[in-house]
Amino acid sequence: MTTATRERRTRPEAKCPLRPGDVCNLCQLNVTGPQDCGLVYLVMSDPDLREEWGERRHAGR
Repeated sequence: MTTATRERRTRPEAKCPLRPGDVCNLCQLNVTGPQDCGLVYLVMSDPDLREEWGERRHAGR
C-alpha cells in the first residue's frame, strides 16, 4: 500500500459528557479525555450532582 492510496486516519475528538455537543477541550494538564477529567469524576461520583446533571440532560432533549 502506498502513501497515496492509504486513507488518512484522524484521531477522534473526545466529547465532553457534561456539555453535550461540545468537544472536550482538555482544560487541564495531563488529561487525555473525559475518562480522566477531574470535573467529570467529581460530577459522576457525587449522587446529588449526578442526579442534577441527569435531569438537565433529559430536559435539554
